[in-house]
This record gives sequence, C-alpha cells and structure tokens, in this order.
Amino acid sequence: MAGKMLEPRASKSSAALNAAKWALPLLAAGARWLSSHPEVWEGVKEQAAKLQKASNDKPDGVLTTVAVLREQVDYLAQSADDADEERQARAWAKRLDSCEMAAQLLTAPGATRKDRRTLKKRVEELRSEIFAAYIDEMGEDAERSEGVSTDE
Repeated sequence: MAGKMLEPRASKSSAALNAAKWALPLLAAGARWLSSHPEVWEGVKEQAAKLQKASNDKPDGVLTTVAVLREQVDYLAQSADDADEERQARAWAKRLDSCEMAAQLLTAPGATRKDRRTLKKRVEELRSEIFAAYIDEMGEDAERSEGVSTDE
C-alpha cells in the first residue's frame, strides 16, 4: 500500500517529453521550409507554445487546445489551394466541434476517467494531424509568396 502512495506525479519534464512526441516529428517534416523561411518558424513556434500550454487531461485544457486548433483550421481553410484541402478543413472543424461538445459534457458530475482518456486521445490525434497540415501549409504559402516577390 505504501508503494502506491509514493508513486511520482507527472512532472514538467514529462509534460515536455509528451509535447516532444507530437511536435518534433512534425517540425522535422516541415524543416525544409523552416530553414529558409524564418517567418514560418516564428508562427510555428507560437502555435506550438499555445498547444504546449494546454493540458488535455482535463476538459478545460481540451477546450483550450480545441480553440488553438480551430485557429489553425481557419488558416488552413482560408489558404486551401483545392477542393480536397477545403473538404479536409471542414472535416477537422466538425471533429473539433465534436470534441468541444464532449469536453463540455465531461465537466458535468458523473464523467468517467475512461471518457476523459478517450477524449484526450482523440484531441491528441487531431492535434498531430492539424499541426502537421498547418506547418505544411505555412511553408507552401511562404514559398508561394517568395515566388511572387521574386517574379516582380
């Protein structure tokens, strides 16, 4: 019984490690744009910091994460280059709506730990998908604007 009481709680370093699990592979994927476009890097760092701040362990953190992801989806929808990108942005927006409603329901008494874990997993999957697309789209937009400015 004493062993259970001495189990360590999640530390800040484990939170950083958790963020690294989803952020680093995405940043590596966008590295080609990040090295040549510092403005993209600044935008990505800002969004990553917002996502890092929010903990998905509690409904309030999920709501914060959903709000940040909604900003990214809005950007993706506005800069969509074709119908597929527009359709994907709409699908993400619907999934975010669903997560937001679920988080609001989980603030009510009687919400189970299992329900919170399930929602956390869904939001983490969305975060990875949307953030990767966000980095990619910002890079594409930076390359496109660079091409426009050099043609003039």
